[in-house]
Amino acid sequence: MDPKQALHRWLDRHQTGPNRLLHTLGIPATIVGVVLLFMQSWWPAIACFVAGYVLQVIGHYLEGSRVGELILLKRIFLPTGSFARRLTIISLLVAGMLVGGLFAQVIVSRYVYFNLYETIAPGMYRSGQMPPEHLGQIIQRLGIKMVVNLCDVPIDDPSYTAERQLVRANQVEFIHLPLLASLYPKPEQLNKLLDVVEKIESPFLVHCHGGTDRTGMFFVLLALREGQSWPQAMRQLSLLRFGYCSKTGSATITYALYDFADYASQQDCPKDLKRFRRWLKSDDGRHARRRWLDRKE
Repeated sequence: MDPKQALHRWLDRHQTGPNRLLHTLGIPATIVGVVLLFMQSWWPAIACFVAGYVLQVIGHYLEGSRVGELILLKRIFLPTGSFARRLTIISLLVAGMLVGGLFAQVIVSRYVYFNLYETIAPGMYRSGQMPPEHLGQIIQRLGIKMVVNLCDVPIDDPSYTAERQLVRANQVEFIHLPLLASLYPKPEQLNKLLDVVEKIESPFLVHCHGGTDRTGMFFVLLALREGQSWPQAMRQLSLLRFGYCSKTGSATITYALYDFADYASQQDCPKDLKRFRRWLKSDDGRHARRRWLDRKE
């Protein structure tokens, strides 16, 4: 279709002031919703995406014109136009459905099931932050013996206090290892993380706020401890399963894993837990955070 012709058709369906105003607000809102999705700001993403579409539908209703998506569906299922054109439209629709399915999967996993998964081996659980009453049920149902909290919250935070009291009331060991997902971790923080990884025994639950980045990094190192290869271990940072995206700010903490992998490849040495500990003591590992700070500036 000629772009100018498409623009004229769009303008024909958006002639009144209220409709154009609502589309001026609605279209950017839907785009912002998609951007927020990849930034893992889930509820704002849903609100912007839905509100943006609702505004556009209201605009068409007020003007009495047809909604563009309904026109698209009509062109797909009515036997008009060339085969190539219909195939292109169907392909775009399928792609949209796949993106929508991914969006729904991430949302349901995060907010209905709290990103709770048993992975690597039986008794090894990872999740996002749960309400205390739900966490208590999970502890009892799964027989959890240790809970590791990776959230960067003060010890007087109400949610932290409630979780600690609940865990200890169930006679479960509680470890708090505060990490900030949006900052490159310090070597001493990674050494403490390794200490927990090396000693932890199942059944246990490790969680951060979303169960994606900090928890994902923990489980990458845990997978190495369990003898998995580097590619297998890095599956703990999965977009489809856990909602991980390396391009978001909250993924910064995981950059240490990629720096270690680059170092190990240059040194032609195995990517295992022992080498990771050695890398932290090397000049390259000790200066990795400074290099990240310099790039950020």
